[in-house]
Order: sequence, then structure tokens, then C-alpha cells
Amino acid sequence: MRTVTDPSDLTLVELLPLLTDRSLSARELLDACLARVERYEGRVRAFVVLTPDLALAAAQRADAARAAGKPVGPLAGVPVALKDLVLTRGVPTTGSSRVLTGHDPGIDATIWTRLQQAGAGLLGKTTLHEFAYGTGSVPSRNPWDLSRTPGGSSGGSGAALAARMVPIATGTDTGGSLRIPASACGLSSLRPTHGRVSTYGVLPLSPSMDTAGPMARRMLDVALLLRLLAGHDPGDPGSLDAPVPDYPSAAPDDLTGVRVGVCGPLWLGSDPDVERLCTAGLDLLERRGAELVDVPAPPRTAEIMDWPGTYGATMGPEALQVHAAWLAEREHLYGVEVLDRLRRGGEITQNQYAAAQQDRRRWAQDWREAFAVLRLDAVAHPTNPQPPQVLPAPGPSIAPSKAWSITGFPCLSVPVGVDGLGLPVGLSLAALPAQEAALVGLGVAVDEDVQLWRRNALAGP
Repeated sequence: MRTVTDPSDLTLVELLPLLTDRSLSARELLDACLARVERYEGRVRAFVVLTPDLALAAAQRADAARAAGKPVGPLAGVPVALKDLVLTRGVPTTGSSRVLTGHDPGIDATIWTRLQQAGAGLLGKTTLHEFAYGTGSVPSRNPWDLSRTPGGSSGGSGAALAARMVPIATGTDTGGSLRIPASACGLSSLRPTHGRVSTYGVLPLSPSMDTAGPMARRMLDVALLLRLLAGHDPGDPGSLDAPVPDYPSAAPDDLTGVRVGVCGPLWLGSDPDVERLCTAGLDLLERRGAELVDVPAPPRTAEIMDWPGTYGATMGPEALQVHAAWLAEREHLYGVEVLDRLRRGGEITQNQYAAAQQDRRRWAQDWREAFAVLRLDAVAHPTNPQPPQVLPAPGPSIAPSKAWSITGFPCLSVPVGVDGLGLPVGLSLAALPAQEAALVGLGVAVDEDVQLWRRNALAGP
């Protein structure tokens, strides 16, 4: 029997066999997570609300069922943190905004329903940039350096994971809100193909670009969670009615024949340390047999990627439409930054919005052609071009993450090491929707070599 010193140090794929053979109880796992919460939450401030009673109930059910030899779900008793955009019956969902203080939606989001069906217990709801409209997550702090931002908008989930207060979490990604905090906090995540994971019951921001997905310390954990969360949902009009990809359960041994593109404009403005570590991450793929390929930027890339560009001309009107009713009644409760962004959304004309949608379709087709002509399996670039900023500076830039939001392609972020400041750096890999499972396999390959998930961000005294 394996001796477990601190279950909070273990990744999900390490935890599950121990829970299954009962060498670790779900209650022991929860107690370890709660001890981390008690020790660090006052400084990290990852949670909007904690729900230890709900996590305890799930742990007790799991332990009782296992003791009785009854079948349990694949995540039975595992505590999870949900971004506070995910609707939860009986637990307020506020979007980290005064606009929705105390808001009990009365329904559960599909992503939470599927986690509950797998046996997970809710430890709490995590902070985000107000209504996910930005890349900061005040008041959350980055466990790697408490003076810095954890990124956003899913920054509270990132901070909770990096502080090892919870083994798994969820987030959303419209322009980079899963990938940016994953990179800033030394985690793994995937922005799925648009529609792959249901967004039913998730407060929207820009519905044509919104996605939901998992975050974890290890890419293998992300793959396992995707197997549970992905799949068609009749309640979500944008849900893909397609089989769930065969997400990998191990790193691929041989990447011979795999071609990874490097497109210069997506690396512009990168800090030298960030560029060095991302290049080292690509070297790991080359050593497994992959080939790097120079990729010319598709036509009009600079115009499309500029601000507001195609992304902003899509986001602005859609966000304004989402918030129209609340603005009419509660405008005074919005934060200044988000209110300003919503007002600027009203300056974009219907013709500009329609043109942006044409640009999106054309640019996605240009990328599809580049993948086909160059026989690409992925395109790589730094997730965050710069280290996470010292607070109270605004959050990281969404460039180049927004490229894949515009196209709707899947894109992951995987840690490739720590820079000279001791801060984690993430490498992004994007692919065509049909290549999503193989894309995750590339992320697993990098992650299992680097193994940043073994390093504790808060390992000091």
C-alpha cells in the first residue's frame, strides 16, 4: 500500500487509483485540500465563496459507497472548484460582479451536472474578471508570486489549482481566459473546439466565441476531464453533435511525421525568457520525432489581429446584447472598466459586426488551407508573451490567444518551465477541430517531459 504524505500534492491521475483501492479516502483528500485553503486562501484569495459542506457530503457518499463495494462515478469524492460563471443551484453565481450579488440561478450548468454525475463535490466558486470581460481576476493573486496577477478571466481557478487547494477546476475561454491563467499559474488547460463542451448554464460573454473547459496541474488530468465533460448537449444550441474525441491517457512515444508550425507574427513581442522556454518546449517535441515548419501568416493577419479588429468587433456587440437588460436596471453596479468596455461595444455598427463575421469565416478557411498545404498537425506560440504583471497592473494581453477564438479552433496551454524570475511560462498549441485529441496528446508529451506539476508554487515556509 502506498503511503500518502499530503494528498493535495497529487494530480488527479495519481489520486484516482488511491481512492479506488481505498488507500486514500475521499475525506482525507478533502481534509488536505481544506488545510491548504485555511493556510493560503487569506493571501491567494481564489474563491468568491467556499462550500466545504457540499464537498464533505460528496466525500462521505463516495467513501460509504466504496466501503460497501458499490459502484461509484469516476470522480467520486474529488473536490472541484467552479469558475463563478457556472450556474449552481443553491449556491450563488455572481460573475464576480455586484450586479448579481446573491444571485441563485435555480439551475445547474451542464458542465457542473456532468461533474456531479461523475461524483465530484463542490469546494467553492472561484473569482474572475467581472463577467469574464478582461484578463485580471482581482482580488486573486498568483501563488508563484503573490505580488502578481494570476491572469484571467479564470484567474481564481488558476490560483486555487496552483496553491493546491483543489485538484481540478473549471473555467471559460472567450479570448484566452482558460489559457492565459493556465500559463501564468503553471497549469494545463484546453480551449476546446467551439461547441465541444456545453456552455448551457454558463453566463455568456460573447456567445459565438465562448467555450468552457477544464483546468488542472497536469495535461493528463485535463484529458481525463475532457472525456467526462465533452459531448453533445441538446440544451445548448451551439453544442456540437459529434462523437467525443479519444483523448489520450498517456504521452505518445513517437511523433515521427508530426509537423508543428511556427508563425512569426504569433511570437511578436515575446519576452526573451518566454521565447527561450517555448523554443525549448518545441525542442522536446522534436526529440520525439516531430518536425518544425515555418508558417507564413495568412492574408490580412495584421488587420484581423489588430485592436479592435475582428475579435473586438465581434465581442463588443455580443457582450452588449448579453448585458442589455442588466444595464437598463443596474448600470450603477458595474465596475468602471467593464462598463466602459460595454459602452464601447455600442460604438460598433451592424455593418462592422457583419464584416467581422465574414472575416472570421475567411480567416478560418485561410488557416484550414495552411494546415492542409503544409500538412500541419499544430501551430505553436507563447501563450502569454510577457510574464504575469505586478498588481495592480491590468491582466495579460490576449494576443495571440484570440487568434484561435476567432477561428473556433482548439488551443491548449502547457507549462514549459519557469523563467529567471521564477514564474511559469506556457506554450500554446492550436490545431484543427478534427485534430483535437492528437493536439492534447502533444500537450501531454510536453507536460510529461517538463513535469512542472511536481513543483509546488507555495513550497516555502
